Amino acid sequence: MNTNPMNDLKVVLKKKNIPVLVDFCLEESVEFTVKPQAFPDTDWEFVMKISDIQTAVVAGMFLRENRIEISGMDQQKYKKPVKKAKEEETTEKQAHTRLLADKEGKNDNSTIF
Repeated sequence: MNTNPMNDLKVVLKKKNIPVLVDFCLEESVEFTVKPQAFPDTDWEFVMKISDIQTAVVAGMFLRENRIEISGMDQQKYKKPVKKAKEEETTEKQAHTRLLADKEGKNDNSTIF
């Protein structure tokens, strides 16, 4: 069999998470290998052989849903940026202040009859 490292998806798991990934591979007919890691001795290396793009997408969705990280990928590159809470708060406060001023009649643009 011709193995291409670009078609292998490697994850490092604790022993308790292995059955979940094995069930997925059996359901999706994905070839896999499991071997213990040298250090720490509680982790296991799980390698899935990805044959096509559809399998890769399904496997990626499954891993993300189960919060399993792919080994060898820099996770900081793929995290979404956090919204700036201060900007949102100031915008909300300004809108609330304007609303209160309009209700109380303290708006500069209001006319007195």
